[in-house]
Amino acid sequence: MNDTNKKKKEAYEVVAEDLYQRLLKAGDKEAVFLGNRGAIGSFVKNEQRMTSHMKGKTYGKTYVFCRVKFRPSARLKKALNESLEK
Repeated sequence: MNDTNKKKKEAYEVVAEDLYQRLLKAGDKEAVFLGNRGAIGSFVKNEQRMTSHMKGKTYGKTYVFCRVKFRPSARLKKALNESLEK
């Protein structure tokens, strides 16, 4: 692997780990911004709970799951639309 690809891979891993940690720390319906106050966009974390109604050992257990929604900035939307038009 050449030096440039290695640096890109390392940068990707650092950014992915940072985003993962920020999403873990974020509260319910809290936005995690990318770039300077959302210059690229933001991820919104939405926690939900579900109680199992299946018979057996899992009946009555409550499970928590999260949905993460990406909201691109207006600038990013415009750039993507322009690239699709070409």
